[in-house]
Amino acid sequence: MYLKNAWYVAGWESHLDDGLLARTICDEPIVFFRGENGEVGALEDRCCHRSAPLSVGRLQGNEVECGYHGLRFDKTGQCTAIPTQELVPPGACVRSYPVVLKNRWIWIWMGEATQADESLIPDYFFKDSPDWATIDDYFYVKCNYQSYIDIQLDQSHSPFVHPDTLGNVAKLKVKPTVTREPRELKCERLFPNDDPPPLWAKAANIEGKGDSWNRWVYTPPASIMFDVGAAQAGTGAFEGNREHGITVHNAHAITPETATTTHHFWSNARDFGLNDPAMDEQLSVIRKVFREDVAICEAVQRRVNQFPDAPQIDVAMDHPTLQARNLLARLIEEESQSSAA
Repeated sequence: MYLKNAWYVAGWESHLDDGLLARTICDEPIVFFRGENGEVGALEDRCCHRSAPLSVGRLQGNEVECGYHGLRFDKTGQCTAIPTQELVPPGACVRSYPVVLKNRWIWIWMGEATQADESLIPDYFFKDSPDWATIDDYFYVKCNYQSYIDIQLDQSHSPFVHPDTLGNVAKLKVKPTVTREPRELKCERLFPNDDPPPLWAKAANIEGKGDSWNRWVYTPPASIMFDVGAAQAGTGAFEGNREHGITVHNAHAITPETATTTHHFWSNARDFGLNDPAMDEQLSVIRKVFREDVAICEAVQRRVNQFPDAPQIDVAMDHPTLQARNLLARLIEEESQSSAA
């Protein structure tokens, strides 16, 4: 099941540059487009005439033209023209979805259009700020989206999946501090006077021990923001002075396509070395790091497919991910009860 009255990321704004964009989100096929007037639309990817995918048609001005018989639809989903006749029959329309461009991402509301609330979209300011340099990408992942959310929120996997980059033993020793809010989950881990993750230690030129941190905010159903970094030990980073270290923000949008496939849109941002090609090259390894997440999650999904009823145990390190799953499950249940009322 999916939380429908919520915002999901459908793509990067640049994905609209080539005309029609086809995406399946929460098992629903959708076509996205940007008209000549700059306005963005999202429609059910199915012509109401003979069910041809509108995404195999073409963009004509501010409208989508079906590639089968040429019916045209505006961003509201209303059919505006039929080539073989002047009259457009009543009911000639397709579903339209609320869509918003923010921080270079395309956000879509999958539920009741009247309940769409733009204030619920997280502000990932660093993704389009001139004060931050970003490495951006999109992965198509063959696993369930909740499993993929798990690995992003679970720091205890890092020493084993990312031993040479983000992994450090401290992540196995420090218990997370989790804060629950009605529609948000926050987690913090502080690692004072310890060995920072190798990637951040190298970027910050840390000699000996360092102070490192890992903070994240999970906004259900499927977006996460990280504040991570490291500084020379004892220089006041935990109190807000990061002059002797580095700060990195990550934004992850983990959008379900189907029960076993997921869209992953991500951005890795830094506020240091903005015009330094060497730093770009050094931190580009983050793409490899995230692909390691993809590999292990896809391997897990293959086994789940083979053994769908096999029991799984929970252990203490699962506390943050279980809290995230419980929060999403509660919101889905509340939405289901509200719809049934």
